[in-house]
Amino acid sequence: MRQRVLQATIITVVLVVLMLGIPLGISWLQLANQNLANQASLIVDRVRIDTETRLQENGTIDEALLQRRVDEQTDLNIAVTVVYDGETTTAGDPPGENPVKSNTTGASGQLITVFIPQSDVRAHTASAWVLITVAGLSALSIGVSVALWQAQRISLPLARLSRRAEEMGSGRARGPWQPSGIAEIDEVAIELARSGAMLNERLEAESRLASDASHQLRTPLTALSMRLDEILATSTEEWVRDEARISLEQIDRLTEVVHDLINAPRSSQRRTPGVVELGTVLTQQSEEWSPAYRRAGRELHIQVPRSAAVWGSTGPLTQVIATLIENALTHGGGRTSVKVRRNDHSTVVEVTDEGGGIDPELGARIFERSVSGRSSGGTGVGLALARTLVEDDGGRLELLTEDPATFGVFLISAPGEEPEDEHGAQPGGEPGRREKAGRRPRGQRADMTPSGVSGGRHAAGGDDLDSLPQGSVVRRRPRPRA
Repeated sequence: MRQRVLQATIITVVLVVLMLGIPLGISWLQLANQNLANQASLIVDRVRIDTETRLQENGTIDEALLQRRVDEQTDLNIAVTVVYDGETTTAGDPPGENPVKSNTTGASGQLITVFIPQSDVRAHTASAWVLITVAGLSALSIGVSVALWQAQRISLPLARLSRRAEEMGSGRARGPWQPSGIAEIDEVAIELARSGAMLNERLEAESRLASDASHQLRTPLTALSMRLDEILATSTEEWVRDEARISLEQIDRLTEVVHDLINAPRSSQRRTPGVVELGTVLTQQSEEWSPAYRRAGRELHIQVPRSAAVWGSTGPLTQVIATLIENALTHGGGRTSVKVRRNDHSTVVEVTDEGGGIDPELGARIFERSVSGRSSGGTGVGLALARTLVEDDGGRLELLTEDPATFGVFLISAPGEEPEDEHGAQPGGEPGRREKAGRRPRGQRADMTPSGVSGGRHAAGGDDLDSLPQGSVVRRRPRPRA
């Protein structure tokens, strides 16, 4: 800020000096030349009077008469010439080339001429240029001094205001604002303090609401979980036990979501993704959403490779897949297909249905918050939140095609091993886990496209696709270890 004020002031002063100094300098030079011409005319008049007086006394015009006027000029080296009766009388040094001259004719017919040499003219004009230069440099130095003072006067309060805003953002601003003497900056500081106080009040209110909501939600969720545990322990019918197990898994995920939402504003760092087995996630989604699809008279078809480990977070990734499957059930039609395509570097989960597709105008803004279809009763938050969750783990969520509606979740493939359990993920049990071969560097993003990833069997990884029937469980063939 200080540099900009100083630069602007100096440029302004230079322009003013040039715009006013050049015409003033030209006028000053013309005035100097005019003064020399007037001085030469005055000398001519004096010589004319001297010669006329001498001629009236019947005297002669000699060099001594003219030399007296030449000697009187202390700052000029002039030359005087008088022509009378064909005789020329001269006094002074030769004037040289292109002198300034003034002449007149006396009453007795004498022709008088006074010469001022160019050396004297240049000496007088040089002094004028020196004065002009000194005046310009003085104006420039005064302008720079004023600019420094003004820049200091403005930049210091602005620096204080910047530090004040930073302190308010970190919650360290406590003392009152000291007036700076600049009304505009003081008004901004006062308004900033008022806005900061309002934001703090809102954050405190939201924090209290989040704590209250967490407490109110955990109590009924705990009671419901205990009731389902009791049903799971006492029921002898297998289908009841399966439904209880699925409900318990949903309650566990809901509890994790509530915990993440409560603790997310308090966390200063983003979560660190780990290795997630897509087969386990998609198996859970198949078990949870198949009954709803059957009630709607529709089919949910899921295909996943036997080995599909990706970098991500289990809870957020499960929420993203659930959002896409729910949107296909609510807004789509026909069969909903979930396909996993992968290679050594990238994995894409495609969710598509056979409905009427998405309006192109809506497709361009479908991931914006509060944007939903005209006939939709949704809030327009689901897809925006899903994209945020995927991007937090370094992936991408894109709308691949509008008709049919196809969404793609692009993730980074992760190395892993086949689980030792021959049944992989068992109902009601913990799915077989892959050992983490290392964490992906933080901030790395998935840069993947569906091209080059073919269905059926992949060149990289050698994983073929297994179709999951509705409500089925992934069962993998164990690979022998080396």
